[in-house]
Amino acid sequence: MAQKIKLKRSSTQSSVPSTGDLSLGELAVNTFDGKLFFKKSTGGSNSIETIVTTNAQITGSVNLTGAMTSSLSLISNSSPTGNVLTVRVGGNDKFSINNEGTLTINPSVTLPTGASGSLAVSGSNFFVFL
Repeated sequence: MAQKIKLKRSSTQSSVPSTGDLSLGELAVNTFDGKLFFKKSTGGSNSIETIVTTNAQITGSVNLTGAMTSSLSLISNSSPTGNVLTVRVGGNDKFSINNEGTLTINPSVTLPTGASGSLAVSGSNFFVFL
């Protein structure tokens, strides 16, 4: 007979386990939000970490290393505030788009010698200074 493994679980919206609820490495699932959690210990400090899942809203920072490609909308927020997208390379902000759709390219952006590319701009009532 097959064995079933049941994770600690909750069906309450936004419910997150505490460090006292889980043992190190133990998993828990929130079936309402579709989020998976585990307990982690770093330097003697315990925390609850969220495993990124599809179709779930993630809050906080997500740090990616390597290339990222997408054919989908990366930002979907009906009332964003401040910068809704900032691209940072080597700890320096390279460009950002704010909640009004304004694209800011920081002065520190330079192309390597011999690099080429294109900038496509469409719309009206804008200026491009090169």
